Amino acid sequence: MDQIMRLESEIRTKYQITIPEEIRVKAKLEVGDKLLWQYDEVRDEIIVMPKPKSFSDKLWGLGKELWIDDPSDDYVRKERENW
Repeated sequence: MDQIMRLESEIRTKYQITIPEEIRVKAKLEVGDKLLWQYDEVRDEIIVMPKPKSFSDKLWGLGKELWIDDPSDDYVRKERENW
């Protein structure tokens, strides 16, 4: 079962925050790493995630399960025939 850590930090006068040590260690964050911030208006939540050093490495293999039944070369060939 996935475990969600809920820890607290305070927003300082210059809108700076400290990332709790447990989170930094689990997320393997280091000085100089960048974070991506997102605000979900529907849930009224702030989502923070480490920015990947390489988006292409992070996305490599994403969606590969989509091609189990139909090899990608066959799919592309069929799509081209429909043009």
